[in-house]
Amino acid sequence: MAELRNFLEAEPVGLFALLCGIVALVFWLSEAKALAKLFAVLPTVFWIYFVPMLLATLGLFPQQSPVYSLLTDYVLPASLLLLFLSASLPEILRLGPRTIGVMLTGTAGVVLGAAVGVLAILPFFKIGLLPAAHLESLWKGVAALSGSWTGGSANLAAIWQSLTASSQTEAEGQIFAAIIAVDVCIGYSWMALLIALAGRQTAVNRWLRADSSRIEEVNRRVATVTQAQARPTATSKILYMLALAFGLAFVCKWLGTQAQTAFETQVQSPLWRSVLGYYGIMIILVTLLGLVLSATPVARLEDYGASKVGYALLYLVLARIGAKGDLNAIREFPTYLLMGVVWMLTHGGLLLLAAKRFRVPLFFAATASQANVGGPVSAPVVAAAYQPGLAVVGLLMAILGGILGTFSGLFVVAPMVHWLTSWVR
Repeated sequence: MAELRNFLEAEPVGLFALLCGIVALVFWLSEAKALAKLFAVLPTVFWIYFVPMLLATLGLFPQQSPVYSLLTDYVLPASLLLLFLSASLPEILRLGPRTIGVMLTGTAGVVLGAAVGVLAILPFFKIGLLPAAHLESLWKGVAALSGSWTGGSANLAAIWQSLTASSQTEAEGQIFAAIIAVDVCIGYSWMALLIALAGRQTAVNRWLRADSSRIEEVNRRVATVTQAQARPTATSKILYMLALAFGLAFVCKWLGTQAQTAFETQVQSPLWRSVLGYYGIMIILVTLLGLVLSATPVARLEDYGASKVGYALLYLVLARIGAKGDLNAIREFPTYLLMGVVWMLTHGGLLLLAAKRFRVPLFFAATASQANVGGPVSAPVVAAAYQPGLAVVGLLMAILGGILGTFSGLFVVAPMVHWLTSWVR
């Protein structure tokens, strides 16, 4: 294993090919009928995370490689640009105020859960069950995880890279490995619970005294969001997508480095120096630019599969994230699992209270929860488990979460947790 790891470290193309092969293998297995039930509960994105993480735990992947930088600096922002081309804000607004409100409640639950989860584990630093070195950078890991749980894994990668782009300490590496393990263990356990509740939605809706007419109303509103405009994939269009995505990613990175230079002379706080580093600025520019382009004729590239190309690029980034994870981190620091459990229960509890108060069907609450925690890859899966014809509601909610996740993680959760941990420091 050590010889293969050394070879992959010396041959970046080999490492890139391995990550591509893992992603392709997972998708190939997901199409096998014998494994359909397994992938219905634990979707492809879980395995794209988990398989590289398992191999990393066994010592296969090198700690450093140019491939890692390439995927985070260019492939991730390029994938986000392509994904945001499908972010039809008018279609999201047509979901209605209650549907959007329950989605925002889920986001508020993630933000509140971050604070409650961190408060739950702070005593463990005082008694020495968690390393004191982790306390200095815990806010970075929590902010990244809040991004994953507010719109999906792309936000996790974007926020973590934004906060650690200049340098990464050994403690930060340990925190990141633990956070990835928490995301996988808690996030996908939560998804399995939401899917299991689909069979009990009639009884739960009766307890919630839910107004089920809302489902029919939304069904009518999203009926127009179909594949009617889809066109056959063309080589020229794929080249346009790649040129646009990587070209604009490069421009945003250059603008980010220029802005960082300007901010360094104005910003003294280490917190805001991290938040306003070149990568954070680049991701903010990518998000805003993607939203602007979604309202222009460029968005017609979505008819030719821009989001599919975007997802293909994103899956490579997710495999890279898994390759930097380590299941041993949970064995060494199991307290972070407690943080994740408390965090998720806070998120779920707030959503349940909102659903009860406003008589929202379980379908909307569960879909909103997964749109936050899982993002656009898995939210349609949960939505379809409740209402097979309304998977698109999960997608639209998740797109909204993807827009909110980076901003809430960088500008709300990061400073909030930084302030909370300062009590112990």
